[in-house]
Amino acid sequence: MPGKVVAGALALRRLGRYKLHGMIPIRTDRRNEHTPWVNYALIAANVLVFVFVQKMGRAYGSQGGLFQPLHPDEPTVQHFFTSMFMHGGWDHLLGNMLFLWVFGNAVNDAFGHLGYLAFYLAGGLTAGVGYVVLSGSAPVLGASGAISAVTGAFLVLFPRVRVTVLFIFFYIVPFEITSLVFLLFQLIWNLYYTVFRLDGGGVAYAAHAAGYVFGIGIVALLLWGRLLPRDVYDLLSLIRTWRRRLGYRRLVSGGYDAFSPGPGRLRRPPPGPGVAPALRPVQPTASPREQELRARIAVAHRQRDFATAAGAYLELVQLASDAVLPLPQQLDVANYLMSTHQYPAAADAYERFLRHYSNYEYVGDIRLMLGLLYSRYLRQDERAEMYLARAVPDLFDASKLELAQAELAEVRRRLGR
Repeated sequence: MPGKVVAGALALRRLGRYKLHGMIPIRTDRRNEHTPWVNYALIAANVLVFVFVQKMGRAYGSQGGLFQPLHPDEPTVQHFFTSMFMHGGWDHLLGNMLFLWVFGNAVNDAFGHLGYLAFYLAGGLTAGVGYVVLSGSAPVLGASGAISAVTGAFLVLFPRVRVTVLFIFFYIVPFEITSLVFLLFQLIWNLYYTVFRLDGGGVAYAAHAAGYVFGIGIVALLLWGRLLPRDVYDLLSLIRTWRRRLGYRRLVSGGYDAFSPGPGRLRRPPPGPGVAPALRPVQPTASPREQELRARIAVAHRQRDFATAAGAYLELVQLASDAVLPLPQQLDVANYLMSTHQYPAAADAYERFLRHYSNYEYVGDIRLMLGLLYSRYLRQDERAEMYLARAVPDLFDASKLELAQAELAEVRRRLGR
């Protein structure tokens, strides 16, 4: 039995030798809203070219044929594109298609079909140009550059999504990490080999690095320009939250007390020996725009204009990603987002409610709502199971309790538990 395990590990290591040695992603916990037909078609195209052109139709690969590796000394436009559908062997093909399957489906879902196809081809083209400019004269082939662009896009769009990875040495050990950690490590690894021009052992690290830089840069620009749907957990939002928290810590270290009466009172620092404390005013952390949005939400909420309140709230959380409203406003806005089928925003609003109002009398109802959202609409079964299991002890209405238990059983069935 141990011999079979070692043999399987060695086979998987060969599968992953064109990626980070011994780290093979197999799935993520993100569920797509639409079927990623273009990503399926790209995977099929890569397999068909390898099987029917490279293996069975070698005449097509003869000198001057359409399908040729990209030669840095004599690059042609057609070979920039056709080379990205060719592979050096079964392990090269399967390793690339595994990465494309794990990360490409979600990016296809975010971009839409035509946008994703254009992004994929542009990423492969950019990777080829990067290889020609930065590398030597060896021919290159494979979808790795385009797939690196796709994984770079995944890093920016979904940095907090959990990735299940097989760590392979002599034995296979599965574990979970965030996509931010796994893909950032991939990026650094490829940049290191590219910058220092190390021997890649047959791996085109320059193409990988160019693909990553293209994917990260283009998607960041698209999010910044709001040409792609924003999310409170995308990389730009996480960076903005980090900067706000850093600024808050600096204010606190300078004497700002968020919990004193009045806006931004100062705590009196302990004076040193023989030194009188010098106090200076510190501005409150809320920007004028944030204060304006909060005032608009309050007015709209009093007028029961939940559409306006919800619109201002969504703008507020983009401006201040850790923002939360007073209890009735936060709850009514979350309910409105749910009723208008804005499910990701509704889930985030309910989660903010729970973080700030955990002693709410009907906290079980909020957890039940989150469990249903993640189970039926967002297709994140692990989070659904967590919230439904926590809701059950706090539900006193028989019909709600029955609903929570039935949904929890269905979620656990899908999870195989």
